Amino acid sequence: MADRRPIILWAHARSLSTVFERPFLQCPQEIHVIHEPFVPIGHAYMAKNFEFLNKIPSPKPTDPITFVHHFSPTLNEILATHYYNEDKTHVLRVFVKDLATIFLHASEGNPLRSKEILSIFKHTFLIRNPEKSVKSYYKAANATYQAWDKAGVPNCDRVELFSSSKIGLKESRILYDLIKNVTGEEVALVDAIREPENILRKYCEMVNVEFKKEMLEWKAERVDVWDTKTSGLYHVPDLNFLWHKNAMQSTGFNKAVNNDEEIEYPQYVYDIITENKPHYEYLLQHRIKI
Repeated sequence: MADRRPIILWAHARSLSTVFERPFLQCPQEIHVIHEPFVPIGHAYMAKNFEFLNKIPSPKPTDPITFVHHFSPTLNEILATHYYNEDKTHVLRVFVKDLATIFLHASEGNPLRSKEILSIFKHTFLIRNPEKSVKSYYKAANATYQAWDKAGVPNCDRVELFSSSKIGLKESRILYDLIKNVTGEEVALVDAIREPENILRKYCEMVNVEFKKEMLEWKAERVDVWDTKTSGLYHVPDLNFLWHKNAMQSTGFNKAVNNDEEIEYPQYVYDIITENKPHYEYLLQHRIKI
């Protein structure tokens, strides 16, 4: 029987994961894309925002996942068979992109890490050299800090966006090993994003999705699924644009737009790059090779 489980792409900050969503958004008659469904819960969980967490409804007895956890409703929403093509003739395959850091921190010591739960999904990973991803993260965080300054956001309403604990390569490594050890399955891991056509073909083969040429090019546009639920948390009206502008303006993997000016980086940025190199190099060993 063909594998139709929801695909989850686990990524880390600034790994080009939003660009990697674009091929699957090109196939609306076959695939339903869900962008970072765990992020609002993960942020609330790590910030101990119990008012937000207590508003999350408990799962129903008829749900596939019935244990009580803040992620349960989101997981059940992903598993629900109510995503159809336009003429309602078949159920769409689900493709989810989210951050390994969010899931790993919020799943500690609960059934989310069990084989029963992890095996419900087809797990995949995307990584990017910290020489590029960490610098990109620093610039995106700085752009948000500047937006706060312009909007007059008080310090008490600001959060730390850039730090060594938020890069996510270490957590990607931990989650990759956890999934491999618990499920025993082959895991597709992409290094962003070399030989895009060949790599995407192989990725599609590994997750049982038909590769199509139209997955390689797209229109430069704002995508509805990227509209973030955390803009209010960060007090920036268009946080989506600040963090995803290059993905919005791209028209293909080889036509990605990078409007960021090169800048001088403080020493601690290079220290964070050095700290994350071993995690990247470990995961790189397991990448899709052509």
